[in-house]
Amino acid sequence: MTDVCREFGISRKTGYKIFDRYKEHGLEALRDRSRRSVRYANQLPPQVEGLIVALKREKPH
Repeated sequence: MTDVCREFGISRKTGYKIFDRYKEHGLEALRDRSRRSVRYANQLPPQVEGLIVALKREKPH
């Protein structure tokens, strides 16, 4: 693992993380992954957001 990681210019920790991901999910796990957050910490639930938008349409001022 050390030689492979050195060849690719990554840490052993990263190498093992990628290897474990490969063992669990196969070749599909080696594709580029989005770095976008799965959820947003300050995002309102859709029901609350919909209610706010509806009220705003009713009374824009």
